[in-house]
Amino acid sequence: MKKFYSLVAVAALSTLSFAQSQETVTFKFADSGYANAQDVTTGNIISGKITFEASANGSSNTPKYYTTGTSLRLYSNNADGNGNSLAVKAVGTLKINSVKIVTDTFADYAPMSAIVTVDGVVVPTVKDPANANIYVVNTTTPASNITIKNAQTGTSAQIRIQNLEIVYTGSLGVADYSQAAQAVSNTLWANTAVFNVKEKTTVEVYNMNGQLVKSFEVNGVQNVNVSSLVKGAYVVKTTTNGKTTTQKVVKK
Repeated sequence: MKKFYSLVAVAALSTLSFAQSQETVTFKFADSGYANAQDVTTGNIISGKITFEASANGSSNTPKYYTTGTSLRLYSNNADGNGNSLAVKAVGTLKINSVKIVTDTFADYAPMSAIVTVDGVVVPTVKDPANANIYVVNTTTPASNITIKNAQTGTSAQIRIQNLEIVYTGSLGVADYSQAAQAVSNTLWANTAVFNVKEKTTVEVYNMNGQLVKSFEVNGVQNVNVSSLVKGAYVVKTTTNGKTTTQKVVKK
């Protein structure tokens, strides 16, 4: 039965395109060529990968960029809270893992009345514990759309967004997938994991609960003792020159 389980697991993993590349991008509205008081509607954060869309919604004021504070201003709608919004969108099969929304530090331009949605589902509005001017959105599962809306009612308020720090993940191309697949030569482990990389690579091994259980570095063709790992499935994360890929393996 154990042998049958292992063979089934390996067969399933061999058909799963799990190799992915995780990238981080910082987008600054100040570097996007907007004139002072210019309306902001849509644009590219990374062409063909990540875009944004600014919407007026129920507000009489449209989202605008101002050189004072070098930020995009999202205006409120005092009557019903349906103010301006900014959506960060992944293109195609790409997915967004997290977004940091950095606001102007001159005043409180990051009200807690903001509403954040992930793929249309409202999530708690969270700020960076170390900086109250930064909204932090971490998705439980990779998302296609993360939106922040100015939902202030009763009094006027603005959300002034200077930067977006986005972590996104997507399936690798054929060439990249081939390179990622070679990082771990044997995806069924007994006591030894075999790595084949072209340069120094950091390796992190996670169990299926997301806990880091082993980490090390490899370079070239290298065998690593993994006898201490318990039987089961693991995710192996390899990072080379800031580029990350992941593979699933089974410890028998």
